[in-house]
Amino acid sequence: MESVINYIMKMLNIIKKWSLIALAVVVVFWFFIANWSFVFKQKITGEVVGVERVNSALTVLTDSNSKINPQVFSFSVAIKDQHSGEIHMASSEDRQWAAVSKGNCVVAAYFPYPPWRIIDKGMTNKNARLLRNFTSCEQAPKDEGFFDSLRFFFLAY
Repeated sequence: MESVINYIMKMLNIIKKWSLIALAVVVVFWFFIANWSFVFKQKITGEVVGVERVNSALTVLTDSNSKINPQVFSFSVAIKDQHSGEIHMASSEDRQWAAVSKGNCVVAAYFPYPPWRIIDKGMTNKNARLLRNFTSCEQAPKDEGFFDSLRFFFLAY
């Protein structure tokens, strides 16, 4: 009888251990899926080859109680990566892009759409957030320190 109880206790400990491991795996998997853009964001440093306000035919009517739709301040951004030469493009509702001119050198964060949205969004980026703006790429930092990497890691869109 005592050996049966010991066997049951061993099995319960094994089940508990594997349940905790499975729960941890599910939580990590959920974090990656729910925060895809945050986890897989890219830092791009390079020359701005295009930054345009997306103007559509619209009229902004508002009163004192309602907010203006952020799409009114939408920009199309293209940056040529100084390391690879690839041109990264995204749309953005970050109003700071209004202060950037073609030819400036910027450090920007690009947030990709998740791959399961390939049918409607392709493998495009949903936001380009301006981090730093320079008149030329000679002024841009060549390497980043630990705190810059840490700050970028926790950067949200």
